[in-house]
Amino acid sequence: MTGPLLVVMGVAASGKSTVGEALASALGVGFLDADDAHPQANVDKMAAGTPLTDEDRWPWLARLTREMADADAGLVITCSALKRRYRDQLRWAGDVRFVFLDPSRDEIERRINEREDHFMGPAMVESQFAALERPAVDEHDIVHIDGAPTLEVIVAEVLAGLPESASRPSAMLRIGGPNHVIDGTELATHIGWLADTVIAGASSQRVLLVPPDHTRLYSGAGAITAQLFELLVADGHRVQVLPALGTHTPMDAEQRALMFGTAIPDEAYLLHDWRTGLVDIGEISAAEVAAVSGGRFDQPIPIQVSEHLFDGYDAIVSIGQVVPHEVIGLANYTKNIVIGLGGAPTIHRSHQLGALCDMETIMGRVTTPVRQVIDTAFDRFLADRLPIFFALTVMEETAAGIQHRGLTVGSGGGASTAGAAFLDAAELAQAVNTTRVDEPWSRVSCWLDPDEFHSTWLGNKSVYRTRMAIADDGELIVLAPGVSRFGEDDHIDELIRRHGYRGTPATRAALVSDPELAASLSAAAHLIHGSSEGRFRIVYCTDPDAGGLTQAEVESVGFEWRSLRRELADLGVDGTTPTGPRIDASGDRFEHIANPALGLWTSSPIE
Repeated sequence: MTGPLLVVMGVAASGKSTVGEALASALGVGFLDADDAHPQANVDKMAAGTPLTDEDRWPWLARLTREMADADAGLVITCSALKRRYRDQLRWAGDVRFVFLDPSRDEIERRINEREDHFMGPAMVESQFAALERPAVDEHDIVHIDGAPTLEVIVAEVLAGLPESASRPSAMLRIGGPNHVIDGTELATHIGWLADTVIAGASSQRVLLVPPDHTRLYSGAGAITAQLFELLVADGHRVQVLPALGTHTPMDAEQRALMFGTAIPDEAYLLHDWRTGLVDIGEISAAEVAAVSGGRFDQPIPIQVSEHLFDGYDAIVSIGQVVPHEVIGLANYTKNIVIGLGGAPTIHRSHQLGALCDMETIMGRVTTPVRQVIDTAFDRFLADRLPIFFALTVMEETAAGIQHRGLTVGSGGGASTAGAAFLDAAELAQAVNTTRVDEPWSRVSCWLDPDEFHSTWLGNKSVYRTRMAIADDGELIVLAPGVSRFGEDDHIDELIRRHGYRGTPATRAALVSDPELAASLSAAAHLIHGSSEGRFRIVYCTDPDAGGLTQAEVESVGFEWRSLRRELADLGVDGTTPTGPRIDASGDRFEHIANPALGLWTSSPIE
């Protein structure tokens, strides 16, 4: 259980440090004065009487957010947090609450004039009050301390008035739970509500739907997209569909029909290309990336997204599944836009950030370095520019088949109903998509649906999602009837063939020796993610006679190979076999997973 996270805020000389230290002592948690976290360049700037810009503050706030997110025992920090967007940044650390110290202006000026040798001089008072955005009524996670009472009174008032948990906006729609099943009738009702909401709330004439592609075949997003399209078109609206491909190969007509049915005409589909047709909308600076990652990655992340997003739509609906993910922690929400419709630099560097920050500390978690960067990018550069709704699903694989457990809807960015919708869906996904195993598995097989998995780029979800449940020297058997290549993209396919899945040290060395790999950091990240780092064996089982990867191809990238047909016969499983323990033809026990994309298996708790 994480201890309390408390931010003592206010203008300079409001008493933040004194109060913060006293509250940390009273709560029995650590204390951090945010002034000590400023880089020297910020200190020098303030000492010279020059106000900080947002570009100066973002890396500082990112570091504070990371410090709180990492403080399992709880933490009190002091931070001016003068603007709502700064407080919203800090809120991403988790269950954060604020104490707003609000002495009079005369009292602040008196205290400033009495200070010696502090970088915040009297000339800064005006800028502090000019920048201050007083907490709004909807910021219910803030205790307001008016005037200048004694320290003892302040501490007593805070402890008495501190909310038990941080508040957040409510999602526009929150349906479901661990035992709930959203059937077709109920889903149709909610989609009808969403169609009415999009139309009425946005006076929509032109609507863009942004679902995932067929690699999220069991996300529930296909049915939502198709039904929403039909309802909106029936009401006379012009609707287009832009699948969030990321780096994936564009869908052909057969794959679109498999994902969305046949009600959406070909001309309604738009194509995202992660190398062309992009708009530069901003950048997360190298300093901020370094702060987020604890110094493990220090390159700027340019943010590019599809130009289609800015084509004058009255409403944009992003649709997709929240599920454990190896790069960002939990998939979807802003990832569907910033990465799914992102450009090469954004995808490359965000994936490398995730790889260098250790995916086993990322998967299944809400607050991660990549999530912080992507959510920040969306909130900072897109939330105010796009009329966007998020419709988020949670699915669970069960013995009775794949069940639709949850649906949440929100609009805007992190501090709005969209952020609440994501957090609600994330909580449910953590409950139903994470399986804790009692003992690490010595042998596990994963079936890759041939309609969903055509490459190791996608099929290595079998590696990502099971690795935390596999014992040292264990064996992962990947049953891959549809896998015929390594990369979704020809260039990345060539890079995988060239370097293989040989672990972090080998990939780091290749980044130095191969400029093409260095220019394709998402491929490098994938090589790291797809390796067991020598801890367990990975055996890909393909069918070369049916067009699958050959034994030589599989072995050339560092995996072992077996004949798919012989392995299926030995294991006694196929595409209809549900997840669970099994006995092979020799009487030996193993675990089987029917669809690794729908969950996360671990022998350690996800906190």
